[in-house]
Amino acid sequence: MIQPVRSLRRSATTMATAALNFVYPPACLFCGRDVESARPGFCETCLATLKPAISNECPRCGAPVGPYTDVTKGCAQCRRESYAFDLVIRLGIYDGEMRLACLRAKATSGSGIARALADVLVDQKIVELRDAKFDFVIPVPEHWSRRLLHPYYAAETVSRQIAQRLEIRWSRSILCKTRRTPKQATSPTPQRRQQQQGSFAVGNHKHVTGKTILLVDDILTTGSTATAAAQSLKKAGAKRVVVAVIAVSPLKQ
Repeated sequence: MIQPVRSLRRSATTMATAALNFVYPPACLFCGRDVESARPGFCETCLATLKPAISNECPRCGAPVGPYTDVTKGCAQCRRESYAFDLVIRLGIYDGEMRLACLRAKATSGSGIARALADVLVDQKIVELRDAKFDFVIPVPEHWSRRLLHPYYAAETVSRQIAQRLEIRWSRSILCKTRRTPKQATSPTPQRRQQQQGSFAVGNHKHVTGKTILLVDDILTTGSTATAAAQSLKKAGAKRVVVAVIAVSPLKQ
């Protein structure tokens, strides 16, 4: 009975969206030009800019690598790094137009572009996301004191959209931030991991034990935050933690 109800809901949503698009043609969320479809929300020109060029990438950190690079134990970017997560699934590199799109997604009014970027990520990485067989999709959480001042949080929007597209359970209560930490962007790289260490906790271990978790953030910079979050999930019994992000930082010079 549940499946027919879901089908009816999808049909009703599709019809309502089509009617709305007829009256108010959708516009590209990045440049404002008219688009034929409200999803993924970008015109063809902007979509081509935001989608990564076809290339190889390191599964451990998401960095672009050459076609013959041995990434068995990571790449030159991450081989000496100690990560608690098992894999990175990313859309692009935090540079140029993608950087601007991510910054817009972080803004208070950025929920639309955040969802659109999540859609592009799912479209581009659907095979990897399906094959992983996730039990839960959860966002990297913010501390409650920051949420009081800034209720909108891009990672939460992106993670919810990914969960809806994949039809996987989504939760923002499994993992919590127990200690307020300095903003990563304002901290020197050597301090970031130390700042994040022990700042996350899992409320109920039974939701995590033996599970494969998709941990979602908007940007992966050094991996310090994702590692601290993944450590808490692993300590609570998670079998595997995969990180999904819209973008990873450019290669270190």
